[in-house]
Amino acid sequence: MVLEHKTYVPTLAIRASEMNALEFLPAKTKERMTPCILLAPWANSLTLQKAIDRVEKAFRNQNYFLDIDRDYEFTNLESPPQQELQALLNPANAFENWCQFVTEQDWVWPCVQTRGQSEGDIKTQIERFQNAGRAYCMRVFMNRIPSNIDDVVAAFAASGVADYAVILEGGWTRDPLSLAAWFEGVISGPLRVIDANVPIVLSCTSMPKVFTDFDGGVTRVPFTNRLLVEQIMRQTNRARIVYGDWGSTRPREPGGFANRPLDRVDYPTNNSWRIARNKEGGWDFRLAAQGILEDQAWDGNLGIWGEELIRNTVINPMIGIDTPQKNVAARVNIHLHRQAFFGAGELGGMNLDEDWED
Repeated sequence: MVLEHKTYVPTLAIRASEMNALEFLPAKTKERMTPCILLAPWANSLTLQKAIDRVEKAFRNQNYFLDIDRDYEFTNLESPPQQELQALLNPANAFENWCQFVTEQDWVWPCVQTRGQSEGDIKTQIERFQNAGRAYCMRVFMNRIPSNIDDVVAAFAASGVADYAVILEGGWTRDPLSLAAWFEGVISGPLRVIDANVPIVLSCTSMPKVFTDFDGGVTRVPFTNRLLVEQIMRQTNRARIVYGDWGSTRPREPGGFANRPLDRVDYPTNNSWRIARNKEGGWDFRLAAQGILEDQAWDGNLGIWGEELIRNTVINPMIGIDTPQKNVAARVNIHLHRQAFFGAGELGGMNLDEDWED
C-alpha cells in the first residue's frame, strides 16, 4: 500500500542544498519518508536525466514521488535539459511525453498532470502508470487548484484501487494554521468521494523569506505545521493523514538572491528554527555556529551530518559551513531527520549505524 509505514512526505526541489541534505541522511531516516521531488534540470548538466541520477544518488533504491517543478524559471531554451523539461509540459495525448519519461525511471511514482485535461485524459494517464506497475499521485496546489478538479477527482475515484496518494500543497505561508479552512474544505468537498484508505498528505512551509529582522544573536522562529496536521486529523474522518512540508525550504522564486546574504547558521528543532545572525556584532559563519552550540536548543547528539557540519564550523569553516548553500544543506538535513522521527522518542544517541556492504 502506498506510504505504508511512512510518516513523512517532504517536498524537495532538485537543488544542491536539498540533494546533499537528503544524501547524507542515515538510511534509517530515509526509510521513514517518501519525498516528493520537483523535476528541473540539474546544475549545468547536458540532459534532464542527470537530475534523476542526482536524486537517485541521494535516495538510493527507494521510491519517491516526482512532479514537474512549475516554479522553475526557463532561462535558455537552447539548453537541452530545458528543452526536455518544456517537452514534458506538453499536454498532447494525455501528457504522453511525461508518461513515457517517468515510466522509464525505475523508482519514480509519478504525479498525474491534470492541467487542462478531461476526465478521460486523466484516466489514460492513470492506466499508463498502472500498466507500468507504478503507484502514482494527485497533487493539488492551493494557488493553482485546477478548474477541472471535479474531473480530476472522478478519474482517480474511478480507478478502483487505492494505489495512489493525494498531496494537498499549501505552498508558502506566514502561518500554517491559516490554511486549515482550505485543507478541510478540499477534504470534505471535492475529495469526499476518494477511498478513505487513500493517504492524504498535508504540506506547506513557513520558512522565512527575509532574515533582516533576525539579528543580534540567536532567534527562535516557531512553525506550526504539526499543529495544523493534528487539527485536520481531528476534524476529518480520513483514515490516513500524512505529514508533509518543504524540508525547511520554500518554492523557487524568480531571480534568486539579489546580494549574498549575511552569514548565518540555522538550527531546526521539532517545532522551530533557531536563526543565528548578528550583523552589528560582525558574526561570520564560525561565530554564528558558536552561537548555535551555546543555545539551549542545541542537541549535539543526533549523530547526523548536519549537526557535525555546524560543529565543524566552530573549529574551521572550511570543513564546515562557509557558504549560504552549506547552511541550507545542514538545516535541511537536520529538519528532515527530526520530522521523519517526530514522536518516536528521544533522538539523541540513536543507533544509526548502517549495514556494511562489500
